[in-house]
Amino acid sequence: MGPTLAGMDRVLRSAISGLGVTAAVLALVVNAGGPGRGASATTPQLEIGTAAAASAAAVRMGPGAITFPMAVTPRCDILSNFAEPRSSGRLHEGIDLLATLGQEVYAAEPGTLVQRYVASGPSSSLSGNAWMLRARDGDEYFYAHLSAFADDLQVGSSVAGGQVIGYVGDTGNPGPGNYHLHFEVHPGGGAPIDPLSVLAPIPTGCRVY
Repeated sequence: MGPTLAGMDRVLRSAISGLGVTAAVLALVVNAGGPGRGASATTPQLEIGTAAAASAAAVRMGPGAITFPMAVTPRCDILSNFAEPRSSGRLHEGIDLLATLGQEVYAAEPGTLVQRYVASGPSSSLSGNAWMLRARDGDEYFYAHLSAFADDLQVGSSVAGGQVIGYVGDTGNPGPGNYHLHFEVHPGGGAPIDPLSVLAPIPTGCRVY
């Protein structure tokens, strides 16, 4: 008799744990997008192949492989809330970086801005103003709740790593004055992983909760 699915899952988790990948990277595949990429309900599923691919991508990217996505001052409080439940059965596909209005937001890697959501638009009730950045290797980064976009940038613009692409705000569903950056990491443009797995070491001046 062959190995059971549960047995394969245990073996996979044990192997990946040996690579030092955080547990939050392992388990979750979400059928629909995060803030701004559709407001329909989503159903979380454990799919071993996809979870393994996301974990391998986290190892490939490595800690500190990307530019921290936001200015550290005057405020940088990071909520480690990847995969937490949200309304309508959704899961939180990124993390929230609490900040002040107008703090700079940076491109995580050199790449192209491939999608923009504008507050009050038909697909931005959750995200508000948002960018999707696609890096040269296909990794994608999603930035939501911006107060404004950087001047002279549009869909199709090429940006350098660390370039200012927008400013922290409260557009979308955070509520007035709840200024923060919602940040997602999608290796290869696929399922999201916990951004904290590739943002370490966290800059001095930021706190993680």
